[in-house]
Amino acid sequence: MADIILVKLEPDFEAHRFAPPFGILFLGDALERAGYKVKLVHEPGTKAVIQKLLEEISEEKPVLVGFSSFTSSALAPTKTASIEIKKRFDIPLVWGGVHATILPEQTLENDFIDVIGIGEGEETIVELAASISANGLSPRGLSEIRGIGFKKDGRTIINEARPFIRNLDNHSPAWHLLDIEKYIYDRQHFYAQIGSKLSGERIGALITSRGCPWRCGYCYNCAVNKRVFRAQSVDKVIDEIQFLKKFGVSTLIFEDDNLFSDRERALEIIRKANISWSSTIRADCLAKWGENFVKELSENGCLELRIGAESGSQTVLDIMKKDISVEQIKEAAGLCSRYKIRTFLNFMIGIPGESWSDVCRTLNLMDELGEMSEYVTIGSPGIYLPYPGTFLHREAVKKGFETPRSLHEWSKDWGQKWELAPYADRRIKFIGFYRSLIRRDFKTVSFPFLARILKRLALFRWKRRFFSLPLDYYVPAFFLRLCRKIGLTKVSRAIYE
Repeated sequence: MADIILVKLEPDFEAHRFAPPFGILFLGDALERAGYKVKLVHEPGTKAVIQKLLEEISEEKPVLVGFSSFTSSALAPTKTASIEIKKRFDIPLVWGGVHATILPEQTLENDFIDVIGIGEGEETIVELAASISANGLSPRGLSEIRGIGFKKDGRTIINEARPFIRNLDNHSPAWHLLDIEKYIYDRQHFYAQIGSKLSGERIGALITSRGCPWRCGYCYNCAVNKRVFRAQSVDKVIDEIQFLKKFGVSTLIFEDDNLFSDRERALEIIRKANISWSSTIRADCLAKWGENFVKELSENGCLELRIGAESGSQTVLDIMKKDISVEQIKEAAGLCSRYKIRTFLNFMIGIPGESWSDVCRTLNLMDELGEMSEYVTIGSPGIYLPYPGTFLHREAVKKGFETPRSLHEWSKDWGQKWELAPYADRRIKFIGFYRSLIRRDFKTVSFPFLARILKRLALFRWKRRFFSLPLDYYVPAFFLRLCRKIGLTKVSRAIYE
């Protein structure tokens, strides 16, 4: 019987699109070492999965149920599951993760949430489990726990913040609590969906550090990790890599926010790891550290580097507080191409303060980099979403963005169907659609003639930066919605498969 059930629900996507749920994996390890029996649930948030979770709670009768929360479309099933649990069981419900950390009062105002965890949870969850086991949701016990929020007499209480964990060697992901094979990917993996060319038969993932010292205005790190970088020791990381190798992992995705925040530590890891790998890295670091550094990465298994280029406009990069230059982005991609390291560059548009000329500069840079070599991959430009707690969110609000005022509003298709902010040029809505048409080969579609016409129109628009009057967007979209409505699912997906 499980004492504690920890849950992370995802949107209803294919399994290979899920990164390992490192948050609950680390919490599970901490709880087990404290003597608790733990069950982890990481599934799409479908009705069937939620029903199964309710049945497991009924059978296990845990001390508490905890949910990992992130500001995304996953909030909707997480909220639904929490409501259903509260309808049926008198069990304390705890929400942790980034969303609860950044919006503690707003999260806690919901009747179906009893306690929130703020910041890192390994130490907090152990103290919380002990308090609830002994005294339930007694405010006296909860008031002594740093890093949580709770309710007392209808009021929201936010306790003193808990200091960051300094020695991360004390914590490991509890892989045995989940089916690790679900997180070992054959070619298709959670970055492939956005354009990564990283390939391999046994790709695993690992996180070895927390935080990032930089100040990018769109990133959660400034709010959650306060620009403080902490890391496991090299020996600890090598032990974790050796563990994954026992399961046949031959290529590793480092999921750190910024693996190279400590350059010498990162270099020591890749020298000792004896494994192919991929990670994020800043363009300015590559440009500053130069050819010898890139050569060493190549000689020590680096297959792909993910670079947040973000914009082709220096004005916008400065608005973002990105602290890089357009020239450094070009130099970074060129260096990696020289040593046959794939670079996957992300871009975003719709930044508060961005003009249409700035957008076009970004598209121009994407084209220029894409023509540089076969080792450069450019993702479709994402439309910026003003995530709470960030500098750019505050700038977006100043320019008219209406922040969701409740968990319910955050849960309504956030990140997918959210309306463009009032400061954003309406034309940017269609750029990603046309870009995706250009990149598709359409070899197996049911309507090749129609697909070819749409692709030619997309190429015409892209070359001329003409994204107004998008009838070639709305007419197919209407047709697809109609097919889905009358049950012709295969037809509705034909153009995109």
